[in-house]
Amino acid sequence: MEEAVNYTELITKVYADDIRRLSAYISYFEMKSGRDVAAAYDGSMGDAKMKFPVYDGTLIAFTNEASQTKLMDPNYIYQYRKSRIATQEQEKEAIENAEKKDVELLRAILSRYVLEGRYKGSRWVEGTERKVFLNVLKKLQGFLEDSRIR
Repeated sequence: MEEAVNYTELITKVYADDIRRLSAYISYFEMKSGRDVAAAYDGSMGDAKMKFPVYDGTLIAFTNEASQTKLMDPNYIYQYRKSRIATQEQEKEAIENAEKKDVELLRAILSRYVLEGRYKGSRWVEGTERKVFLNVLKKLQGFLEDSRIR
């Protein structure tokens, strides 16, 4: 039998400071389209055989800051499986339809894009381009604001 969780309390007492910290990046993600947060560096000495991405400094600051918060869930894959999210469309719908009780799922989605971006370079660009970062942050900020009103 699962223990009842007070999600309003969880959001306001456990995650509130981290949500406020990361909400500062909402305006940044509103202005970015995805392709403008990374460029391919091919060396300064002519054509290089291997290019690597160079990310926007604010995106790096966001991912570094996010990775240090309680919002990161290293076991995010479990939440994806539990919620039966297998496609980008299902992920988008999960974010759009999320309620306070889905805060762990939102943590998982945010964690996937932040943590996977460390070894899969396209994940940070994808999270920006598909507005995953923006929509998760807005949803979490809305939960926090709603919790303070009540």
